[in-house]
Amino acid sequence: MVGALFGPIVGVVANQVGTGPAFAGAAVAGAALMVVTFLMPAPRAEPPQPLRAAWPVLRDSQVSAGLWLTLLAGLSIGVVDVLAPLRLSRLGASATVIGATFLVSAALEAGVSPAAGRLSDRRGALLPIRLALAGGIVVSLLAPVLPSENSLVALLVIGLPCYGALFAPSTALLSTGADRMELHQGLAFGLANLAWASGQGIAALVSGALAQATSDLVPYALLAGIMLATLIAVQRRGRVPGSPLRAPAPSRDASHG
Repeated sequence: MVGALFGPIVGVVANQVGTGPAFAGAAVAGAALMVVTFLMPAPRAEPPQPLRAAWPVLRDSQVSAGLWLTLLAGLSIGVVDVLAPLRLSRLGASATVIGATFLVSAALEAGVSPAAGRLSDRRGALLPIRLALAGGIVVSLLAPVLPSENSLVALLVIGLPCYGALFAPSTALLSTGADRMELHQGLAFGLANLAWASGQGIAALVSGALAQATSDLVPYALLAGIMLATLIAVQRRGRVPGSPLRAPAPSRDASHG
């Protein structure tokens, strides 16, 4: 999640040194991370689980809720990553200011996400999800209409972590549901990555085209509407007795005990 907010930082570097060196540097960094991954010690061997084992699990309400919220977080960042830097530029912000805005927001997100995870572990996923969705709706409605560079910078710095705060409770839901359904956590993590990447990729493509054909307000309003519908659905599901949204995630030891 935090990494996704660093996208505009690459734009700042490209503005200073050119697109070739900027993207080459990103490619080198990616290759270095791949090398580090291969050098990490292998995990404990477990019985293999085929990919087809993941499909029945998708019908589980807890798993599907976790995947939807993960996809929604990706949708949110996809919209903002495309539209917010362009609007800041139209309002007169320099490339450095745009990059700094997303960098500070990413730093705040790095602190908010673990806090949302701890809150989800203690009190259940419902509360952090409600707070994140409510904050995301406000940010989505204000981002395309704020009239000045400074007001939009302040909103993005404070508000973007609301989108990212969805990631921790959604991962908790997915992990707990997968554990209960005896799905390997590696496959569950792969499903989460697929949902995240799909949301971000679709939103980046559609929001840019839609904003160009209409205005920034339209894709942001659609995002706010999706978040509002999700908030209403979460509220209703949270009232159901025994809802996994209300229960704190069990510890790994307890779940296997």
